Amino acid sequence: MIESKFDKLLAYSIASIHFFAFSGLIYRSQIYGNIPVSAGDAYGLGDVIDLLFVFIVVVIWCCALISSVALTLFNVKANWFTSLKALLYATVGLVGYFFVKDSNLLF
Repeated sequence: MIESKFDKLLAYSIASIHFFAFSGLIYRSQIYGNIPVSAGDAYGLGDVIDLLFVFIVVVIWCCALISSVALTLFNVKANWFTSLKALLYATVGLVGYFFVKDSNLLF
């Protein structure tokens, strides 16, 4: 029963990582440049929203990590490789988000 909850958490985490990463990239490429920064301020509202996207993606990735490790420990003989592949897929989404966000590929 606990394993099925971790399975669902891992699946929802992977889907959420990719959803929020894609949404953050769309925000960064389409809306971020249109939000002005007040005179004399180093950061504006656009930077705060961008930071929230980063925070959400990292927290969801941590949930995926915890659920994947738990599934690996519960299913050492049966299904451990699948949970590690799912964690790798979530990590690709996280690293890809940071790579594209910090590069000039969108702009």
